Amino acid sequence: MQEKIEIILKNSTILLVEDDENLQKSFAKVLLLYVGQVLTASDGEEALFIYERHLVDIIITDIKMPKLNGLELIKKIRKDNHNIPIIVTSAYTDQDFLLESIKLSLVEYIVKPIKERDLIRLLETSANILLEKTKTIVTLDKAISYDYENKTVIEGKTVISLTQKEIEFFEMLLAHRGNLVTRQTIEDKLYIYEEAPPSALKNLVFKLRKKIGDNIVETVGKLGYLIK
Repeated sequence: MQEKIEIILKNSTILLVEDDENLQKSFAKVLLLYVGQVLTASDGEEALFIYERHLVDIIITDIKMPKLNGLELIKKIRKDNHNIPIIVTSAYTDQDFLLESIKLSLVEYIVKPIKERDLIRLLETSANILLEKTKTIVTLDKAISYDYENKTVIEGKTVISLTQKEIEFFEMLLAHRGNLVTRQTIEDKLYIYEEAPPSALKNLVFKLRKKIGDNIVETVGKLGYLIK
């Protein structure tokens, strides 16, 4: 596995959706050898709840699950995010799903048990999707862009440097562009390893706006922030 792929994966969060408790635990342990964090869910409803409240980079989901099956889960997620890599696992081949899945832009539909070499291949493919997404320069408005590769904001010919926390915050909003990211989600991600005062996020946004202007990052009431 290439070093840049390993780095992408080690900084990624996987949402694993599996209703077999023993399989879920063992699979999660294996995934943690390659990725930074694994969030687990036992059914589609729980998975959707977690997805909406956490920043997820890759999804691995079963098909046959209680409450909300894998196909329904993926359709709901695809309404919000067309690019997130999704891997589907199943104990058997479902021909109806295979036909339906063509529209859902999956990384792959794979039958369990998954061999290690296949898992590595799927994770590498997912990492390459994430890598391609982060190589682009994203236009924010007519005058301002964000350069993922150099982690800077570009305003005309001026390059604006950001702090590490500002970069993490900015990319978090861009990953869910057009959608609200709640304060709680942002704080959980930004300050996971440290105690932060209640005003920390507010101060971060204030300083960021002094650098890039007030129009890029929008405040949505007391709920959170978004970039359109």
